[in-house]
Amino acid sequence: MKAQSIKRNEYFSPGRFFLLLKRDFLIHYRTILIAIAAIAGFVIFSSAISALKHNGGDFHLKLYFMLLYLGGFIVTSRAFREMYNSQKSYIYMTLPGSLLEKFTERLISTSIGYALGTLLIYFVIAAISESLNQMLFGYTHALLNPLSKAFLISVAAFLVIQGLFLVGAVFFKKNSFIKTILMLTLLAIALLIIAIFAARLILPGSFKGLHPTNQEFNTMRDLTEWLGLTEARLLLVGKTIRLVIRILFWVVLAPLCWIVSYLKFRKIEV
Repeated sequence: MKAQSIKRNEYFSPGRFFLLLKRDFLIHYRTILIAIAAIAGFVIFSSAISALKHNGGDFHLKLYFMLLYLGGFIVTSRAFREMYNSQKSYIYMTLPGSLLEKFTERLISTSIGYALGTLLIYFVIAAISESLNQMLFGYTHALLNPLSKAFLISVAAFLVIQGLFLVGAVFFKKNSFIKTILMLTLLAIALLIIAIFAARLILPGSFKGLHPTNQEFNTMRDLTEWLGLTEARLLLVGKTIRLVIRILFWVVLAPLCWIVSYLKFRKIEV
């Protein structure tokens, strides 16, 4: 029996995976329809006000990403709420499917699935709103361009940051969205404090309290002399730091969040 259980947990069946997706959709489709109606009303009203004032710019791009990020993080924070509900957890845990299938289903539906779904829905709503704007005001906003560099980078950033809220959804039983934001804020403050004290240790005597003794640098030479580095070395250090940050963000952060979330998910369901 134990061997069969281990085999089932490690096995991934596309059929069972899509059945889990179908189940979630059928359970939440009323909520989804209500959310679509609310978004449609908000977008059409906001677009009409903007068109009335002839405000151009990237109206739909900005509004879409506001809905994508805020809505996506909230949806992700509720991804595993069913597991912490005493009345629903048993039903969920006994569903046909391995741990990997259940976790992957929630991961895909709240990340790529949510991004693609909101893009399709928003594009249709935006097209309707701009048709109304043309008839009423003779003015329209530019529609979304999902193939633009800015759009693709912003969606990719959402998929990375979303992993942090997935971790929060697994670790926090209640109010995971608020608690995740609180923990990220505390982490940012802690990293800032560590960076300040690290700078004081590396550059002793260059700080008065928490402030640098020389706070104004009119030229690059002033900065390099204060740091005790050549200009070429300073540029190399800057490029290295940017490269490390990019690798950590684009390559390491999301997989790390998925692994941590999955390990915690296994402990909860077991």
